[in-house]
Amino acid sequence: MIRNTLVFSNFGKRLVNNNYNNINKIKNAIYINSLNNNSKYFTTSNIKDSVDKKAEEITKKENVASPSSQSIEISDLAGNADYNFVFERAKKFDKENYLCSLLISDPVARRVAYALRTFNVETVANDFSPKSEKISKIRLQFWKDAINNIYNGKVYDQPLTRVLAQVIKEKKLSKTWFIRLLNRREKDVQSVQIKDMEDLEQYADDIHTSLLLLTLEGLGIKGNHDAEHCASHLGKAVGIMVLIRGTIFHLGNRKTYIPVSLTTKYGINTEALYRGDAQFDKMQNAIYEMASCAKLHLDKAKAFKNLPENAHQAFYSAAIVEDFLERLRKVDFNIFEFHNTNQHPFLLFKLYKNKLFKQF
Repeated sequence: MIRNTLVFSNFGKRLVNNNYNNINKIKNAIYINSLNNNSKYFTTSNIKDSVDKKAEEITKKENVASPSSQSIEISDLAGNADYNFVFERAKKFDKENYLCSLLISDPVARRVAYALRTFNVETVANDFSPKSEKISKIRLQFWKDAINNIYNGKVYDQPLTRVLAQVIKEKKLSKTWFIRLLNRREKDVQSVQIKDMEDLEQYADDIHTSLLLLTLEGLGIKGNHDAEHCASHLGKAVGIMVLIRGTIFHLGNRKTYIPVSLTTKYGINTEALYRGDAQFDKMQNAIYEMASCAKLHLDKAKAFKNLPENAHQAFYSAAIVEDFLERLRKVDFNIFEFHNTNQHPFLLFKLYKNKLFKQF
């Protein structure tokens, strides 16, 4: 991804230079042909018209724009290869939400969901070391520029950006939620520990609620108070669940999403955690509070009954949260004994059941 970022930064310059070189070659070729043939059949006007026509064909040949190119009209931009790339990325790196997206009935809304999940995968930081902080900022700036350019009619030459441009055009997705997610990712790169439970909820809201709201827009649901309120609660539940599930991975990278208020309350030494001191009892208490908060928001989300038609299709991830929290309860909230972080084998059956009965 970083390699692509560096390439894209110079893509516009190379494209312009190549166009000028091609135009010069055309001029030379036409001139030579005019010499080899009877010159009386060629006039200065004819040669100029031929050059201008060919030059226009070259400049219109590319269907995508670089960061430095002029605005284009987005029309049938993404091809099958682009969609396949997005599907495979979602399937490989976010299997659970891949399955949830698979159950969305409308094919365009399904493509929106896949594009959003792949976009989320591409913006996640997997390395929290100081050395990688600058690289993460560059990557996030690339995606912020990519989103801004899409709404200005420009598209980077990359499969995901082409798919995003297509679904944004088709479903009129709101730019606000994309930028909100990216701003939170940028803040997360700074490696500052979350302050309290309210800050934890805001983290989950900025990222996962934004994804759910965009998924709703893909389903044609926009501006409905109940649907957006439900998405806010479920987004917080999903976000907190994701952070709990990633606790061991984060600790291995000297990062923790356990709020300072909880580490202080239960006397957890974060530096000792990084060195491998599990502090089981203290961690159990902290994880229990985080899980309780997630369960509270999950229950509030599931309490909404009079939602717009098909809104439930955006909320299938509620089953994932419910499954995880139940299995975590069975190990008494000891995250260090929770070795299997994959979904329950019967989760897919439950998802199909929810689809059949139009629930979540």
